[in-house]
Order: sequence, then structure tokens, then C-alpha cells
Amino acid sequence: MGQRVLIADEVAEILRVDRQRVYELARQHKIPVIRVGERQYRFDAEAIRLWIEGGGSDEISSNREAN
Repeated sequence: MGQRVLIADEVAEILRVDRQRVYELARQHKIPVIRVGERQYRFDAEAIRLWIEGGGSDEISSNREAN
């Protein structure tokens, strides 16, 4: 498994926003997110990087969920 997985605190630091804002973006499907169970979120570092480079578009083409 070569992908780096981030937690909400790490994404918040990268984006310079509050952790709760990261959760809000994830719930609204405005940021690439990996759901782990019902209430846990993880974030693929490469997907976040690409999302930022794309201007943080609300259009997310691939949400990946893990059970």
C-alpha cells in the first residue's frame, strides 16, 4: 500500500482551517474523503494535493469509501 493516508488534523493544517471545517467539507462531499465506518474519515494525501491544485473544486469525481 503506497498511498499516504491523512487524518483530519493533518488536512486542517495543510489547508490552514479548523478541523471542524475539514469534517464539514467531507460531509458535504466537497473534499476527497475515504470513509472508514460511519463516523471516521481519512484522506488520501495525493487526492488532497490534486484537489488543492485544482483550486479546491466542489466537483469531486471520485469519492472512495472503505467499509
